[in-house]
Order: sequence, then C-alpha cells, then structure tokens
Amino acid sequence: MTKGFDIDFNIGIYDGDTSHNERMWLRDNSRLLITNPDMLHISILPHHRQFSRILSNLRFVVIDETHTYKGAFGCHTALILRRLKRLCSHVYGSVPSFVFSTATSANPREHSMELANLSTLELFQNDGSPSTRKLFVLWNPALRPKAIIKKAQFAMRTDELADESANFVRSSSIVDVSRLFAEMVQHGFRCIAFCKSRKLCELVLSYTREILQETASHLVDSICAYRGGYIAEERRKIESSFFGGKICGVAATNALELGIDVGEIDATLHLGFPGSVASLWQQAGRGGRRDRPSLAVYVAFGGPLDQYFVKHPKKLFERPIECCHVDSQNKQVLEQHLVCAAHEHPLSVNYDQQHFGPCLESVIISLKARGYLSSVVSSDSSKIWNYIGPEKLPSHAVNIRAIETVRYSVIDQKKNEVLEEIEESRAFFQVYEGAVYMCQGKTYLVEKLDLSNKTAFCKDADLKYYTKTRDYTDIHVIGGNIAYPIKVETNMFPKTNARADVCKVTTTWFGFYRIWRGSNQIFDAVDLALPQYSYESQAVWVPVPQSIKEAVVKQNYDFRGGLHAASHAILHVVPLHITCNLSDLAPECPNPHDSRYYPERILIYDQHPGGCGISVQVQPYFTKFLAAALELLTCCCCSAEVGCPNCVQSFACHEYNEVLHKDAAIMIIKGILDAGN
Repeated sequence: MTKGFDIDFNIGIYDGDTSHNERMWLRDNSRLLITNPDMLHISILPHHRQFSRILSNLRFVVIDETHTYKGAFGCHTALILRRLKRLCSHVYGSVPSFVFSTATSANPREHSMELANLSTLELFQNDGSPSTRKLFVLWNPALRPKAIIKKAQFAMRTDELADESANFVRSSSIVDVSRLFAEMVQHGFRCIAFCKSRKLCELVLSYTREILQETASHLVDSICAYRGGYIAEERRKIESSFFGGKICGVAATNALELGIDVGEIDATLHLGFPGSVASLWQQAGRGGRRDRPSLAVYVAFGGPLDQYFVKHPKKLFERPIECCHVDSQNKQVLEQHLVCAAHEHPLSVNYDQQHFGPCLESVIISLKARGYLSSVVSSDSSKIWNYIGPEKLPSHAVNIRAIETVRYSVIDQKKNEVLEEIEESRAFFQVYEGAVYMCQGKTYLVEKLDLSNKTAFCKDADLKYYTKTRDYTDIHVIGGNIAYPIKVETNMFPKTNARADVCKVTTTWFGFYRIWRGSNQIFDAVDLALPQYSYESQAVWVPVPQSIKEAVVKQNYDFRGGLHAASHAILHVVPLHITCNLSDLAPECPNPHDSRYYPERILIYDQHPGGCGISVQVQPYFTKFLAAALELLTCCCCSAEVGCPNCVQSFACHEYNEVLHKDAAIMIIKGILDAGN
C-alpha cells in the first residue's frame, strides 16, 4: 500500500511482544503505529509524554474489526478512546478523525459512534471486496442403530451423543469433521477447521493426522492447530507457515476468526454453532476472499441447538446478524477509567463532561469519598480533580479483557521446554496428575503437578485414550439467605422480589475419566483432589416459592429444566432493554449428570470476575423482564419440550442446552408474577 508514496511511513507494531529498543525507535520515528486497546490503556496513555510527538500530530485513528468491541470489553475500549481523545484535545491540541472497519454488525454506524463518542459518522456499506460463489453445507452426522454399538458408557460432550430416539444414536461429530478435514487436505484445498474449544482443536488435529497417516502419510505434517495458550513465537511461526503455503490446513479456535492474514482459503469447517450468527459468517468469510469459489461446512453436534438449525436451515440463514452494543455510562467501568484519566491529566467537570458524559460529577464525588481524587480550585474558580489513589499506575489495576495474570506452565520434561501457558481458571481442565495433555496433536501424560510453582510436568506418550475432568460449578450468593426481602415501594421501578447480590462462582474438580479414543467409551474413573477455582461477581436472582415447585412436579414436568429454561428466556430479553451483550451475562445452568441439590431460584450473573454492573442494572426491572420472558415463551410457535433458539435455547449455555423444559418455565414465571401481584 505504501509503494506509491515518496515518504517513509516507518510503520511498526507496538504490542506486548515489541522489544524495549523497538518501542523507543517507534516512539521517536513511527508515522503509522499498529497497536491495540490494551497497549493504549497500560502503556501509551499513562506515559503519554513519551508519545508527545505522535499524539500532537495524530490525524487518524483506524479501528479494524469494530464488531469485536462490544459488551464489557467494548465498554472498556469506549472509555479508553475517550481518554485518548481527551489528551489529544486538552494536552496536545490535536483532533484526530476516526475510521472504522467491520464486516459483521447489524448496527455499524450507531455502534462506532458510541464507541468513540462521535456526533456524526458517514457510513460506506458497498462491499468492494473480491468474492465469488460460496457453497454452504449443513452436515448432520448419521444416525446408527444402537444394536451395532457396544453397550457402554459414553463421555463426549452431552450435545454430541444426544439420542435421536430410543433405538438410534448419532455418530461422532468430531470424527466426521476430521474425515472431512483430511479429505479436503488430500484434494489440495487450503482449509480451516473451526472448533469451539482448545481441546476440540487438539482432538480434531489428532484424529485427522491418524486418518492421513493411513491414506496420505506425506500430508501428516501439513496440518496443525492454532489456539490460545501457545507461546507467541509458536503462534507467529504457524501464521507465517500457513500464509506461505508450508501448511495447508489448520484446526483453530476463534483465534483465527479475524485479524490475521493467512492468505487464500478454499474451505472452512465449523464444528458446532460458534455462538453467534456474526461469528459463523465471520469464520465462513475466511474462505473465498479472492476470485475463487469457496466451501463452508457446518458439522452439527447432536444437541438441541445444532439439531434445530440443521432441521430448519432457513432459521439459520435468515437469522439476522446480531447488533453490537457498548454502555459507556456503566458506572462501575466509568469509575475505573476516570481514576486512570485523572492520573494522566487532572479532571474538570466543565471540560470533561463532553468526553465522559452526564454521570461524570456524581462519579467524581464517589471517587473522592473513596480516597482516589482530591480537588483544587483553578484560576476560573472551577474545581480541578487530581489523582491521589494508592496505585502508582492505576491502569495496571484495571483489567479490560478479564485476562488472567496467574498461569500454569506446561513443561516437556525430556526437552525441558515450555509447551504452553494456561490461565488458572482453565488449567485444571487440562493438566492434573494422570491427565492426557494434547499439544499440536501430540499426546503427553502429565506426571506431576507442582501447585506451589504452578507448573505441570509431562512426558511424550503414545496413548489410545484421552481424559476428561469430572467437575461442577456452583454459584453461592453472598448474603442471599433471605428468601423474600421486604418490598420497597418506589415510583421509579415496578415491585420486585429480585435481589442483586455479590456472588461467588466456584468450580470444583473431583475426578476424571479415562476414555477410549474413537469409541468414546469410559473405561476408568479416577478421583482427584485439586484446589477449587473461585471468583467474585454480581448476580441478580429471584427465589421460586415451594407452591410453584409442587405445581410443576404435579404436571410431571422437570422442575430443574424449567428453572434453566426460564433463566435462558430472561437472558434473551435483557439486551432488548439494557445496553449489553449476551456474552456479558451467564445463566445458572444445571449439570445433567449432577444429582446434588439444585437451588430453587432463577439466577443470572455477570460472567466477568468482579462483575461488570449489568446484574445490578437488571435488578430493579426484573419483574418487567419476567413478564417479557413469559410473553416470549407463550408467543413462540415451537412445540418441542426443549424449545428453540428463539425462546429457551441459549448460545451462552455452559451445559449445551441440556435439561430444558419450556412448559415448566412458563408455569414457573407465571407463578412468580402471580405471587408478586
């Protein structure tokens, strides 16, 4: 792009992998800096004096893949951009223009304007990118008679092996996608197989290599995996090899969904619905980016959501792409960034309300009371607020992506090298003594887990089985033992028995299964004693009276399934009334294999550690949301007990939409509303 210009742009990447010397050179010489919100937040804005040359001459801010900046992360990014604009205006006298690029958003103009606090924005929406015909295939793995399958206990995902009937079982989606992957590679297609989790990535790679070993052994090393957790050097090596043609196929998580140029792709495979229509089209859009036709194959799991889409394809292809939302006035997030802004340059209500909105003054008063800000009187008799908080760099205490700093290192004992670094919340799903750990399709046996040094030691092992943890996640509402608090009459909100409380989300690992590959047959169950993983968040919940439970059970309905379905229905209606994304909230989901007591309540909670303030916003309107959810359920024409994606099936469900009962949910919600009246 720069070949037609006579000047040198001194283009450079400024991110976490940039060396100290490169950073110094870029600060002094770069005219085009490629960076991300994280570096703006923790490096550029807090040390803005070091970037004075760039900020005083800043003319354009280009934000690519704008649709990724939504929900809680989008809220943080919106306030980082306001901090940037404020410094440019107050300190450096520059007024940069903003350019946004997005391919999958239903509201690109409105979303971009809110993201960067713009009053006007011109939208260009004529697609000029070269593209040709795309063939989209929905692949439903075959049903096989149970008689030909050995009677055994199976332990793959519950949505993969769901029974179609009493006499049939659906074959493995993982095996099918691996066969398709191998077939495409053998036909010379450049292909990405998208998987929803890291483990699925590794299994697909391993299965595909086994198939290629038998059919085209010279292609075994032409495929690899690409996912989170790999060290930066490994990721860069894979990206370069894929772009350069040394690798022709990759099993990837959504890490390859956007932002990385890997050259021309002929086909994409999608193992299960990725969570949103936008993600599905974003992934499929990786194929056929030049003038060649492309193929996309969506391989369905056996769970309710995937089966609904393969049986009603029009419902998938006619489903609109989701809107993107950010709430720049989220008080909890605004407080965090005002502290950072005051550290960068003193705050003034008169001058900064244009950047931070009408809540500015009340949040400043709150921060003063908590010891973060103090005021002095300026020359024009207005107050100037200075940062006096405890942190030397307050931006380092604000985690904009909920990225975990505590990680476990996985070490190959023989080579004494780090294979991967795993976030603490994920670590015990992958590494524990006796675990089969997978990296780039190779299997390792974890021999020792050093908890004090957060290190897992493993050895290369050719194993014909894999392991799967036995675990459960509980949500404990702190201070939530009062079933029905006294109602507070207000003119602002409808009456509600719902409570918003701090909650503790705790995952417990109590054992693991050893499972034969291919047949997915459990042949051993082992007990484990591992530390729990917990984080505090915020939840909104309402108790369900015993009389409603008795009425549901009397109808022979599944009460747990009703509670689960009701929480999903409420999740569907919350974004219609509060600025948020489905990814910000999670429902309390019953584990289908857990026979312990299940709380008799409808509960949703903020998915981000520490909470993001959305549950608190939901609480006053909970009765309104219950009424809207009831209307959604009663007006939906689907007849299945498990509902459909328009009513009780949720893309956010952690248990793959198992244990759902639509009719029970209707009874429960109606009962709560009647009791409130």
